Amino acid sequence: MMNDRAVIVGAGAAGLATAEALRDRGWTGEIVLVGAEPHLPYDRPPLSKQLLAGKEEFEFVQLTTHEACTSRDIDLRLGVEATRLDTRNKLVHLAGGEAIGYDSLVIATGVDARRLVPAEGIAGVVTLRTFADAMDLRAQMAHGKHVIIVGAGFIGLEVAATAISKGCVVDVVEPTPGVLFGKFPTELAQRIERTHLIKGVRFHFGQVVEEWNVRTGRIESVTLSDGETLRADAALVGIGTAPAVGWLDGAGLEVANGIVCDSQGQAAQDVYAVGDVANWFHPLLGVNQRIEHRLSAGDQAQVVAAVLTGTDVPHLDLPFFWTDQYDEKWQAYGYVHGDAELEVVLDDIDANRLVAVLKNNGYVEAVIGKNAAKQLIPYRRDLRAAAMQKLVRN
Repeated sequence: MMNDRAVIVGAGAAGLATAEALRDRGWTGEIVLVGAEPHLPYDRPPLSKQLLAGKEEFEFVQLTTHEACTSRDIDLRLGVEATRLDTRNKLVHLAGGEAIGYDSLVIATGVDARRLVPAEGIAGVVTLRTFADAMDLRAQMAHGKHVIIVGAGFIGLEVAATAISKGCVVDVVEPTPGVLFGKFPTELAQRIERTHLIKGVRFHFGQVVEEWNVRTGRIESVTLSDGETLRADAALVGIGTAPAVGWLDGAGLEVANGIVCDSQGQAAQDVYAVGDVANWFHPLLGVNQRIEHRLSAGDQAQVVAAVLTGTDVPHLDLPFFWTDQYDEKWQAYGYVHGDAELEVVLDDIDANRLVAVLKNNGYVEAVIGKNAAKQLIPYRRDLRAAAMQKLVRN
C-alpha cells in the first residue's frame, strides 16, 4: 500500500498537511495534490485580517514552495478543478478532460462562501474565501469608503474590525438580534458587540438587504427591510459557507453537511476526507460533526496519513479556534455551544483580559479567553486530559 498512488483533491491547508504527513510517515508511492486555485497552498485565517489590512502579502500566508513540494516528491497540480469522482473505476476527472487514477483518495476541497443571488454580478460586492477575494476587497477599502457587511458572524466581524482600522465607515446588516447569535455565549457575544460599537461600527439587527442599488454596474447603496438606505462603496456578503461537494454528485458517497466519515476519516472504500468538507464521527460526542477550524484540519490530516501508512494513529484534539478583532484575541478550546452554562472566572478590565468556562450538566466542556493565552493553559490541559480519559473508558 505504501507504494500506491495517493491523490489528494484540495490544495489548501488540510490537503497539503495530508501530503506532508504521508511522506513523514513513510509513504513511498506517488502523491498527487490537486488544487483549483492557481496559488500555492496558503493559510486562510489571515485573509480577513493582516492580508486585508494591507500589512502583509501572499508570502505571509503561503504554506509551502514549489521547491519544497519537489523535494518531498509531491506532484502539485494547481489551477485545475476536479469535476467528477468515479469511485467504481477509482478515477478523479479534472477540468480539461484528464482523469487521474488513485489507489487512495483524500478529499480536502473545503467550503465555498454562500452567496446572495440578487447581489451576483454587481461590481463591488464580494465574498471572502480566497486570496483573490481578499485582494479584491482590500483594493476597495480605502479611508472614508463606506463598507456594507451582510452577516455578523466571525468573518463579518473580523472584516468590520479591519475596515474600521483602515478608516472606513462600516455598517453591518444582520437578520438576528445580535452578533454571533447562537454561535457564541450571549454574554461574551455582547462584549464583542460593545467593542465594535465603541470603535464606530453601526449595526442594523433584525434587517436584511431588500434592494441592491446599482449605478453603471457598480454597487452604490443598499436599501434595508425597514426602508433605510445606506451608502455602499463596497459590500461583503458574509453569511456562512457550504461544503464544496458539488463535484461529488453520483459518486456514491454519503453527503450530509459535508462528506460523512467514520472516526478516522474514511468515507468509502479507499476514500477519505479531511478539513472543512469532512463530517467526522467524534467518539467524545457520539455523533458526526463538521468542524471548520484550522487546527482541526491538521489533526485530521495526521490521522488519515497514519491510517494509510499503517503507523500509530493519533487521537484528535478538542476543537480550538480564535478570532482577532482590534486589539482583542478571543480563543476557544472545546465544544462551544451558544446555550451552554457560562461562568466568568477571570475578568480583568484593566488588562482587557477574560476567561470563561462553559458547562453542560455541570461538567466543563469548553473554555474561552480574551487576551488570555497563558491563563487558558491549565484549563486546556484539564479538558484534554478529561477527553482522553473518556476515550479510554469508551
